[in-house]
This record gives sequence, C-alpha cells and structure tokens, in this order.
Amino acid sequence: MTGRTRALLLGCAFSAVPDGSAAREQSESDEASKGRSSEPLVTDRPDFTESTDAVPTGRFQIEIGYLFSHDREHDERTRTHEFPQTLFRIGIAEPFELRLGWGGYAFGDFAFENRNAFGRRFTDETDDQGGSDTSVGFKVKLAEQAGLRPNLGLIAEMSLPSGSTDQTSGDVDPNVKFLWAYDLNDRFSLSGNVNVGVPTEDTHRFVQTAVSLSLACGLTDSVGSYVEYFGVYPDADGQDAAHSLNGGFTFLLSDDLQFDVLVGVGLNEQADDFFTGVGVSWRF
Repeated sequence: MTGRTRALLLGCAFSAVPDGSAAREQSESDEASKGRSSEPLVTDRPDFTESTDAVPTGRFQIEIGYLFSHDREHDERTRTHEFPQTLFRIGIAEPFELRLGWGGYAFGDFAFENRNAFGRRFTDETDDQGGSDTSVGFKVKLAEQAGLRPNLGLIAEMSLPSGSTDQTSGDVDPNVKFLWAYDLNDRFSLSGNVNVGVPTEDTHRFVQTAVSLSLACGLTDSVGSYVEYFGVYPDADGQDAAHSLNGGFTFLLSDDLQFDVLVGVGLNEQADDFFTGVGVSWRF
C-alpha cells in the first residue's frame, strides 16, 4: 500500500451499528437521560467507508487511530506504523461539519534481499519516518433515506503540503467523496463511497478514484461489526489498482466514547498483504 492509499484511509472510520450511514450509530438512549443531545455517536473510523451523517451542531468530535501494515513483493518487505491518525470534526450548522485531518507520523522499515560479490544472499535494511500532509474540508448530508433512496452525503477536502520531505505530495491535492448508506433492517445496513481525487506524485498530477462497499451489523446496543471491500484505482501513478478486504468491531463505552479495532488483507499484489489497527473516538 502506498502512502497515497494510506492517506485515503485517514477518512476511513465507522461505528458499526446500523444507522443509515454504513450502520454506524448506536441505539438512541432516552433524551432526558442524555442531558445534551440525543443524537447517536457516528464516527468516520475504522473502515474505509465514510458515514453520511455530520456531527451535530455545536458538538466537537476527535477520532484517533494507529495503523500497522505489512507487505512483501518479490525480494522486498515493507512494514509501516502510523500514529496518531487524527480527524477533527466540528458541527457548524445542521447538516454541515468542518473537518481537519492528519495521517499522523509514519515509521517505515524496509528490507531488501541482495547478493554479495560471492553470490551469497544478505538482507539490507533501511528505515524512513516523517509526518504526513494535513487536510481540510467539509461534510454535508444531502438526503435522508426514503423508500428506495438511501441516505446521501458529500465530502469535499484538500490536502496541504505540510508533511515531511519524504511524506508530502508537495502540492495542494483536492478530493471529493460521494457517500451513501441504506438501512436493511434494525441490525444490518449497506453503505459505500465513490471518491475522485487529483493527487500529486513526483510533481506529476493524476486522477485517482476509489470505491467501497461495507456491510455492517449491530451485535448489541453497544457492540457492532462490519466487513468491507475497498479499491483504489490506480494505487499510485502508473501502477495497478489495489483491492483490499477488511473487517472489525466497534465498542460504545458511553454515549460519546467509542473504541474500535480492524484487520484487513490485500486481494492483489498491489495492495498491502496485511494491515491492522485500533482507534478511539470522543465527542464533546
């Protein structure tokens, strides 16, 4: 998985209980017992699919995660740790939110198998680290589910060249995400995204699209699960598409606090062989 794909994953999150936005909400508690807002907690982690719902007006939400990925291609092995993948969401006016994201600090470990002058194999290891670019944008919910029409939403954002030399794209990169979600019943929901971006790689711009399809299930009022496919087309400039499958669980610890865990695998050579992560989301 390239740094560009990992940047796309920053917007990946969710609370895996059906809610009409990839089934991300927990069951509503009695409004009087909440005191502030009866709106259920809806997060944008840990999956690739973004929810259609915006943060309620006047509320602030922070979502933080750690991601580990491993990949082996021929004689090369890559392991990457990224923390803290951070997303700030601010409810401005219903149904609109402002977003500020950071992919975190990446620690990469690379190993290459070579041969010496006598033909013997040896492993040459290097490492790389640095901060990723930040992003700014907004989300707006466009429509509620009605009949066969799903919940609809839109995210527009741009990354800013604020990262370390080896991590930044070096330019302002726009990205638009079209969001949908459909409640199948009280426990299950389907959701997906269609993303279109124009990232920069080695000073060259190219068009990159991504799609996802997520099935979520509310196991209890406080525990949810999901399974999801997502693909990035292409994964990097001049490269093939990357196809991945992942799943995970969310645990609602309170009305405004959620813990999550995910694990995934690559479905083709271009994608990372394995990735896993944990995260926490807190609404104020």
